[in-house]
Amino acid sequence: MFGEVHLEFTMSKARQLEGKCCSLVGMKVLQKATRGRTAGIFSLIDTLWPPAVTLKTPGRDQPCEEIKTHLPPPVLCYIFTAQPCLGQIDIIDGDPISNLYQPPVTRCLRDILQMNDLGTRCSFYARVIYQRPQLKSLLLLEQREIWLLVTDVTLQTKEESDTRLPKTLLVYVTPLCVLDSEVLEALAGTAPHSIFFKDALRDQGRIVCAERTVLLLQEPLLSVGSGVSSCELPGPVTLDSLDSATPVNSICSVQGTVVGVDESTAFSWPVCDRCGNGRLEQRLEDRGAFSCGDCSRVVTSPVLKRHLQVFLDCRSRPQCRVKVKLLQRSISSLLRFAASEDGSYEVKSVLGKEVGLLNCFVQSLTTHPTSCIGLEEIELLSAGGASAEHQQWPQGL
Repeated sequence: MFGEVHLEFTMSKARQLEGKCCSLVGMKVLQKATRGRTAGIFSLIDTLWPPAVTLKTPGRDQPCEEIKTHLPPPVLCYIFTAQPCLGQIDIIDGDPISNLYQPPVTRCLRDILQMNDLGTRCSFYARVIYQRPQLKSLLLLEQREIWLLVTDVTLQTKEESDTRLPKTLLVYVTPLCVLDSEVLEALAGTAPHSIFFKDALRDQGRIVCAERTVLLLQEPLLSVGSGVSSCELPGPVTLDSLDSATPVNSICSVQGTVVGVDESTAFSWPVCDRCGNGRLEQRLEDRGAFSCGDCSRVVTSPVLKRHLQVFLDCRSRPQCRVKVKLLQRSISSLLRFAASEDGSYEVKSVLGKEVGLLNCFVQSLTTHPTSCIGLEEIELLSAGGASAEHQQWPQGL
């Protein structure tokens, strides 16, 4: 009989209990779970089935090999919870790792993508190279869904002719997935991090981390055929180029010619040249000068930042309208010799300029009434907090 116990303790305490024989005191049945109604827990039970040891049939002293081979997977289990002030779970001293314990089978991302069993559990190490949203507050990260773009050495070194495999994979972390403080701190930072994803669920073209999925921040232990750890990448991260197979919520590299500017969404604003604060106040008594509340000073030389979206003509998508929201440094490079002293510019001065390669997140895809792709230029996580790929600036400026 399988069961699940709900207790309140730290992630480190849970790791100490894994694989051990334990005694449970003060438990009560919270729910009777069936495979049809609680698929999540049974997808985890299936990773432990059939048992690693031969089971005994009631009424027989000797184990039956035939039962071990043909025994159907469980369709019923119980979920327990601890009674207030009574419930506890303790490791039985002197008992080794249980013979029933089966550690997770760790696979590389290439093998996971080539598996056809959707809805099953998988465990893997991966390098997180981009995430949305990028929040600095640990509390906000705990309360919302997180999208992680990950890769490993098997995807980064795949053959160029193998178009079936992407160079990155989307991992969707639901609010139901409990994250410990170490993982939350890593996700709130700007450096890349390697994470062990334990018992995640396979979905269509992505991995889902929900209830019963564990994320651990640690050095990878898995080695692949080349002898290199799956999180130790052979060089700078490379992305798939934008093409007709690029899905929404993925990342890709883009290169093209500027054929238009979305003037309806273009605007600019001044920021403090010292701290970057964009909420400056204009002081009429100082002839319209700006003041920064964070620095408590008058800003005599504010920096002008812009919001700019351009339309690109991309050879990889010749019949598609490609719209890209640019980062500040790409905007500055594009307008380097086009903007006047007051910051204004003529649209025709940027038309025909070549931009790329740009690392972009695919925000939207539409096919009707016309084919359109909405992209946002991004910075990949790297040791320096900047893009991991070489950034090529607009040509001909």
